[in-house]
Amino acid sequence: MDEKILCIKENVLFESEKWNGLMTSEKEKYLTLFKEKGEFRARKDLENDPSYKQVIAQVILRYKDKYFLHRQVKKNEERLNSLCPLPLGGHIEKFDLSKGNDILETALERELHEEVALGSNVLKKTYLGLIYIEDENPVNLVHVGFVYVFDLDGNDVHVKEDGLEDIGFVSLDYLKTNTEKLTYWSRIIIYHL
Repeated sequence: MDEKILCIKENVLFESEKWNGLMTSEKEKYLTLFKEKGEFRARKDLENDPSYKQVIAQVILRYKDKYFLHRQVKKNEERLNSLCPLPLGGHIEKFDLSKGNDILETALERELHEEVALGSNVLKKTYLGLIYIEDENPVNLVHVGFVYVFDLDGNDVHVKEDGLEDIGFVSLDYLKTNTEKLTYWSRIIIYHL
């Protein structure tokens, strides 16, 4: 929990407006905002401080009309254990910052390859939007996430990170009829796919 992660002050993030859900209308503006006003702080200092939002890089894998789903069984974020995240991803760390490279793109690629063995090729990358949920859940209150969809040329994907297990590629109908099994962000994202 000592690692330095990208975060942003709540009053900076919501300076022009506050939203609840997936922000898709001004999503490009927020890419610039995080690059200009984001800062790196120790994760342990941010876990219970809603005045800062920890930035999460998220990628959803899609093959044709199906989406890769996995289950979190034992991870650092115990509050999400037993739920199924649709996106793969995690915190953007200070070492993701490298000269000449986009930090978000670097973090997305790193997280993807840390969590899954990807035998298929990425055909297209789409920036879906920025997600934030303000509710009684303490995890949601301290995180904000950039959500991307990567379209693949096949379904050769398997989790490799400890604490995760494969479910595989499922239909959008499956996701919508099993929302109680999904993480909180996933429950919102599925209505924007």
